[in-house]
Amino acid sequence: MTKRARLTPADTPEKKENMEDWFSKFPDDILVNIISRLTLKEAARTSVLSSRWKYLWNFTTALDFAGIGKDIIFPSKEEKSEYVCWVNKILSLHKGSNINKFRIRCTLDNSHGRDITNWIYTATAKKVQNFELDFWPPSHINDYAFPLERYNFLKRGHGLSGIKSLRSLCLNALKVSGEVLEFFIHSCPHLEHLYVANSSELLSLKVVGSSIPLKYLDIHYCYSMKEIEISASSLVSFRYSGKDIKLHVGNVPQLVDVVIHGAPLFQVRYFIGLVVCCFPQLKTLDLECCNEVFMEFGHWELPKLLHLKLTITEPNCESLLGLSFVLKACPFLQKLVIKIWNNNRTIGEKRHQIPVHLHQHLKVVELHEFRWLQIDPEIAFFIFRNAKVLEKMIIKPSSSRRKRALKHCANMLKDKLPQGVDLVVGSL
Repeated sequence: MTKRARLTPADTPEKKENMEDWFSKFPDDILVNIISRLTLKEAARTSVLSSRWKYLWNFTTALDFAGIGKDIIFPSKEEKSEYVCWVNKILSLHKGSNINKFRIRCTLDNSHGRDITNWIYTATAKKVQNFELDFWPPSHINDYAFPLERYNFLKRGHGLSGIKSLRSLCLNALKVSGEVLEFFIHSCPHLEHLYVANSSELLSLKVVGSSIPLKYLDIHYCYSMKEIEISASSLVSFRYSGKDIKLHVGNVPQLVDVVIHGAPLFQVRYFIGLVVCCFPQLKTLDLECCNEVFMEFGHWELPKLLHLKLTITEPNCESLLGLSFVLKACPFLQKLVIKIWNNNRTIGEKRHQIPVHLHQHLKVVELHEFRWLQIDPEIAFFIFRNAKVLEKMIIKPSSSRRKRALKHCANMLKDKLPQGVDLVVGSL
């Protein structure tokens, strides 16, 4: 005679019913908060749970239209139309009065201008906090332009309450002027993050004011950009990718993170010296540049810098001289990442004696795109000689190197590896 399985308390119908009753006691605002942590498709599926849940997802505070379940970076005309209809349908169903996150991420342009403008009106009317329009890649010819009528409406003082809650503004591949951006900077008392990329209309930008709350400023690939002026006591991070521009720096006592990269076919040379001399409080710095710029470090000191990433665009023997200046200028550096960007590696003629600078704090070094050609091993050996407390060297090889060659390179490095240093070679 077989024994009947005994039900545990958690398996009894009474227990399950009690759990359902307990869950149903949550107020609507808590349930909406839970739903807002789901994707839009997941949120919509909750409508089948019960009659009470049927319309709760319409009050979600996260309207993230980052995709429709497939790659939409290069969508067809039909896929764009499907995406626009999807966004319009969700917005027509949305009943909430506040939006925490509103994100559009699809390759759209001015041919969808009416719909995009309506989305902007809807988001600002519902006091959006984090607003993102990402239409990458840009067309440059028919890019959507931020609506002038909306800007003029706000400038006259109408609808300002809709942007007062804005904390983050991210715009990619649409036309927006410096005048419009400066209006948002000065009119949004909670705006902490401004990100603008691939805008052909952005010529100049002033981030100036003792009371503006902006902490993070990102400007990338705005090729018409000529000038940036920064004087903001709250600014913590400045990141720029593009052509050489005029950079004016004022009061930035809290700025601790700076990234400066050249755009494709361009190198940023002329204002990096200004960055090094004006920001002695930096803790992290990421530079993509040539040897002449790295030698600028010989004139200044960054006593608080802990993490440094250098992309060497002209790798040769002069790079070692630049690195010696870098180590001397950053006495408390703990982590150094070096990426050798150019494939045309050469040793070149030694025009200067490479000074020895024994660094007492550098613990971790990463070498990216390592190919063991010409200058690559010299950089590794330079680090071995100068970093006296080095704990780990991480080699991230170029994908073009074969596994057998990488193992041979690793063995050669190990022969000169200082005692106590851990060598990690990726993709072996």
